[in-house]
Parts: sequence; structure tokens; C-alpha cells
Amino acid sequence: MSVVGIGTDIVSVQRMADLLLRHGPRFLDRCFRPGDLLVPEARNDPEPNHLAGRWAAKEAFLKALGADVRGIPYRDIEVRRSPAGPVRIVLHGKALAAVKRVGGQRVHLAISHEREYAVAMVLVEN
Repeated sequence: MSVVGIGTDIVSVQRMADLLLRHGPRFLDRCFRPGDLLVPEARNDPEPNHLAGRWAAKEAFLKALGADVRGIPYRDIEVRRSPAGPVRIVLHGKALAAVKRVGGQRVHLAISHEREYAVAMVLVEN
């Protein structure tokens, strides 16, 4: 396998908190799927830190494509916790079509959190 693209992104947790405060459920519905929003049982709602990691992953994926990404909705890029624990990207619709166009077959994701920031790195392989 060879690398099609690598993308990285960093997101301020405060930015996510501001978006949630300003737009609430409308923002969540427009940009996230239910799988993106699943949180540990101890919490009821996704926290800004959780959302910042998901948002960074979506942006990093778009950068890893290295192609024209206009028209790919954020909802077509889902970040889900796998049964084994680590997060993974599940593609839908236009995002899935775009990765196939560039010859991508596997998408790898890493997310890391610090108090004020979340960072994600995505690697697309063919």
C-alpha cells in the first residue's frame, strides 16, 4: 500500500463551546451524525472537547484527500469509536465517493486532546 494523502488539523475547544452556545442543536444536526455524538455513559451530551476532536478529524480527512473537497458535507465524514476502543472514520455519500476517486482504500485516524485544543491526523492509503 502507498500513501494517497496525509492531513492534520487543530481545533480550539473554546471555538466548539462558542459554536454550541450560538447554534446549539442546529450546528450538531448540520455537521455531525449520531455516531459522532456518542459519548461515554457518564455524560449526557457531547462536550466541546469531544466535538473539537471530531471536527479536527473531519478537517484533517479533507486535507488528506488533497483534491477538490468543495461540496463534501461534514456529515459525510463520521468519527466513531470502534468496538476495540480507538476512533475510526466511517465515510458516507460524497466523502466516500471522493476517497474512491483518489484511489483511497483505507483511512487511518489519530486524535489527541489537550485542555484547550484537540488535534487529529488522518492518513489515506490506496
